[in-house]
Amino acid sequence: MEFTLNIFTLNCWGIPGISKNRRERIEAISKYLLTSDHNVVCLQEVWSERDYLYIKEFLSSVLPYSHYFYSGVLGSGLCVFSKWVIQDVFFHQWPLNGYIHKIHHGDWFGGKGVGLCRIKYLDRLLNIYCTHLHAEYNEDDIYLAHRVLQAHSTSEFVNITSSPADISILAGDLNTAPGDLSFRLITQIANLTDPCNVEIIGETTSMIKPLGTCDNINNSYSNPKVTKLCPDGKRIDHILYNVNPNCDVEIKNFKNPLEERVPGQDFSYSDHNAVSLEMRVKFSNAKNRDRPKSSYDKYDNTVVEAIKGLLDIGLIVFSQM
Repeated sequence: MEFTLNIFTLNCWGIPGISKNRRERIEAISKYLLTSDHNVVCLQEVWSERDYLYIKEFLSSVLPYSHYFYSGVLGSGLCVFSKWVIQDVFFHQWPLNGYIHKIHHGDWFGGKGVGLCRIKYLDRLLNIYCTHLHAEYNEDDIYLAHRVLQAHSTSEFVNITSSPADISILAGDLNTAPGDLSFRLITQIANLTDPCNVEIIGETTSMIKPLGTCDNINNSYSNPKVTKLCPDGKRIDHILYNVNPNCDVEIKNFKNPLEERVPGQDFSYSDHNAVSLEMRVKFSNAKNRDRPKSSYDKYDNTVVEAIKGLLDIGLIVFSQM
C-alpha cells in the first residue's frame, strides 16, 4: 500500500488585540489551505477560539476532522486539522512554562505543551504531534532552561507514545535551530529525522534549500535591524518524522510555502514562514511495529550537556538573589 502524506505547519501569530492584521491573515491562511493538497495541518498561536472555529468551518469540506488543545487560562494555541479520522487525542503540559509575572509573554497563562492527535488511515496509525516551545525574547535568554526542559519533556513524550504508530510527525514552532541543544534533545531522544538532512534527499525530491522561518528578510513583520545582520533568518519551525521499519519513505517536497505577501495586501501571512513536507509512504505486508528505541547511552554527550547547562543557569540565578 502506498499513499502521500502532505504536512503543513505555521505559527499564525494570532494574539487578539496585539497581532497586526490578525483577522485578514487568518482568512488568507484559511483560503490557502482550502485549495492546497495538505492532508494534515498543524497550527500554533491560534489564541482565539473564534479564529479556530472560523478555520474549522472554512476547511470542513477538505479537512473535516480537527482538534483544539485547550489548556491553562488562555489555551495552548495549538490545533490540528486532518483529512482522516482523528482516533485519539492527548495533551501533555510541560512542568515549566515561563514566569507568571511576565504577563506580556503569556506562556505561563497558556499552559503550553505538546498535543498528540492519533490519526487512522485505513489500517494504519499516524501520530501527529503539534507543539510550540518557549521563545527566545532577547540575547540574555532567561528562558533557556525552560526551553531545554520543554525539549526534553517533548522528546520523552514522543518516545513513549510513538510505538503504536506506523508514522510519527512532530510539527511546530520549536524555537530552536538545528545544532542547538534543544533541537538535539528532541531529535536524538525521540529518534526524529530532519528532512533537511542531505543524506535522505532522493533524486526525485523537489526541494530548495529552506530559508529561515523567523526574522527572514522576505517577511513584512521582520525587524530590519535583525534581517540586516542575517537576511535568511533562523530556521526554528520544523517538521520532523519517524517511521516504523515496515515503512519506506521518500521525501518528495520540502519547502517554505506562503513566502509571498497576502494577495492584494502588503503584509505577510504571519511573522513566521510556514513549512510543508510531502512524503511518499509505502508499507510492506508485514506489520512489524517494533522500532529501534533511543538510548541515553548513545546520546550521553547531549544529555550531560543539558544537565550542566541547567546547573550553570541555576547557579547564576542563585548568585543574583
